[in-house]
Amino acid sequence: MAGFKGLYQTTKALHAHVQMPYPKEDDERDAYIERVTALLSERQEHLDAAGRPQSEAEEKIAREIIRLNQEIQPRLEGVQKEIQQNIQGLGRKRKTSQRYENPYTGPTVDGIFFDSKK
Repeated sequence: MAGFKGLYQTTKALHAHVQMPYPKEDDERDAYIERVTALLSERQEHLDAAGRPQSEAEEKIAREIIRLNQEIQPRLEGVQKEIQQNIQGLGRKRKTSQRYENPYTGPTVDGIFFDSKK
């Protein structure tokens, strides 16, 4: 029973944390992701220790954990998509700034060749 209570408490904490909006600031985002990772790791430890429900009370807790997990999963997928979009945006910004700094490197759009002899 103790394994299921710990699992339930960790799942409930994870549920509450992912319901908060995804932060815009870099430092806050890092803290948000670290907290999610820590809660997921702790929850996995409880899952490994819990085993199968043995009593009716454990069965009830297990059903509630499953319900919470069904709400957690889509939110985590949304956060993952946001992170991927941020990474892609940073890549685009880096390429754009590199092209701005040195416009003659790489292939040209209109097929013109620039002689780079100095």
